[in-house]
Amino acid sequence: MQVRVPIRSVIALAGLALLVAVPSARATDSCRDESKQDFKDCKADAKETFQAAKDACLNRDHECVEVCRANRYDCRQATGFDANIKQCNDTLDAAKDTCRQNNPAGSPERDMCIDQAQVVGFQCRDSAREAAKAPLKQCRKDFQNCATACPPASPQAPADPKQCKADAKAQYKSDQADCVEAFQVDKDACRHRDHTCVEQCRADRQVCFHNPNPPPPGAEDQLNADIAACDATRDQAKANCHQLYDPPHQPASDLDTCIDNAQVAAFECRDQARENDHPGIKACRQTFQTCAQACPMT
Repeated sequence: MQVRVPIRSVIALAGLALLVAVPSARATDSCRDESKQDFKDCKADAKETFQAAKDACLNRDHECVEVCRANRYDCRQATGFDANIKQCNDTLDAAKDTCRQNNPAGSPERDMCIDQAQVVGFQCRDSAREAAKAPLKQCRKDFQNCATACPPASPQAPADPKQCKADAKAQYKSDQADCVEAFQVDKDACRHRDHTCVEQCRADRQVCFHNPNPPPPGAEDQLNADIAACDATRDQAKANCHQLYDPPHQPASDLDTCIDNAQVAAFECRDQARENDHPGIKACRQTFQTCAQACPMT
């Protein structure tokens, strides 16, 4: 005998299934959000520990130096540098959106439009750096004077401050690595993937990025080499600028223009390198995703 289920019951059951599914998705999102926050807190704690250790190596009262760091932050904010850089980046993002709206995906016109917007964005950031160079330098100088004036933390200074700082930096790197490992474990748990399996996928991705036995070079190694070549060409061009236009024999504006042109050319070179090497890097990431998705559930 066929049993007829009232339509209201069907709707109710469907709604119940949806309610069950939504909390599950929300739980996963919440898990990831908590993992990200724990990661941020871990990095912040590692940085604070490092700064305290570094101050101890220099035998300076940590609380006093922290006040100096806070003053340095306020000084940097007062220069307007970070706000100006953000404005440059926001303007660039808006220009790139306009390029995407006005030109079809994958077209040479879209690429050229975005390239032009990126050059303008680079010039904007470069101008912001030049304008803030002197005040930022003063902020660093004021911090150094403030920190140097802090009282000693202990009657007995470390015997070897240089080695002490090196040890503190090594510990900082180790603490950061621990934060990353804990974050990865949490992420894998949120996705219910076997962590050991996903770690092997990450190790394979690292080899794809940085091949320990080239040739061929790893995808990121190739990009780093191409960018280094761009930077070397830029440095040579800037040296030529100084030979041609160094004051007092030539106007300072000529030197600035020559250096700006060299920097723009280097930016375009690096941008082209990233475009050329993007397929290899993308392939490494896609291989990792395929590998991780194939890992057993936990």
